[in-house]
Amino acid sequence: MSQRILIVDDEPLARERVADLLRRQSPTAELREAGSGDAAVTLISAWRPQVVFLDVQMPEGSGLDVVTRIGPADMPCTIFTTAYDEYAVHAFDLAAVDYLLKPFDDERFARAWARAMERQTQQAVVEHARQLGVLLAGHAGGTVSARPPVPRYIDRVVVKQDQRTVVVMLADVQWMESDGNYVILHAGRDTYQLRDTLTSLESRLDPRRFVRIHRQTIVDMRAMKELQPWFGGDQMMILRDGQRLKVSRNLRVEVAKRLAGEW
Repeated sequence: MSQRILIVDDEPLARERVADLLRRQSPTAELREAGSGDAAVTLISAWRPQVVFLDVQMPEGSGLDVVTRIGPADMPCTIFTTAYDEYAVHAFDLAAVDYLLKPFDDERFARAWARAMERQTQQAVVEHARQLGVLLAGHAGGTVSARPPVPRYIDRVVVKQDQRTVVVMLADVQWMESDGNYVILHAGRDTYQLRDTLTSLESRLDPRRFVRIHRQTIVDMRAMKELQPWFGGDQMMILRDGQRLKVSRNLRVEVAKRLAGEW
């Protein structure tokens, strides 16, 4: 079944640009366009697209108004597009999959599309599990109880850098360290300064991916290459890029459990 994708932008050339890029990523996708917020609400409600590329500033209702009117829980996978980065924080508060700042290049668009496909896969798995639960409960003659809430962990942070608003995807971050009331995020050769404490940020990170190895350091377990013994009962964690980070002896047991899949 082909993807149903809605492109929402009041500028025809902007819609054409997104459509061209989409045909490269998904040649069989069915594309429709809307030039205003009202038209977007009508199409989302009637056509039920699976992905929406949604401009923020438009006549007859902004992109953020569209999400509010449809309801965040009922929106398809949404990628915001705009030339104004001051909307980024609000956009992600409304659970956007990604945020494309115009003008964007082909590579940046491809990353956004990949994230949308990943989000769709996750949603499909959750929905399939729910349907199986309903089927099994009905077969057993029981009633379907309300599902316990699933913790929602953040997959990105928004930081200020040189008077710009920058969206940092946590999938790109290998490790992070405390620096007073800030957290330094290390993403390859790039570093970003987030105004937050490490403890506060840790509470919002997925424990299946991130592990605290020191009171000042959290690591993405996918970036880890090996552990080596160190002085005084400590260990040294070697990352895949060669970065060496100390593992506190007080956290050795916890780190071992987490690496073994226990938390």
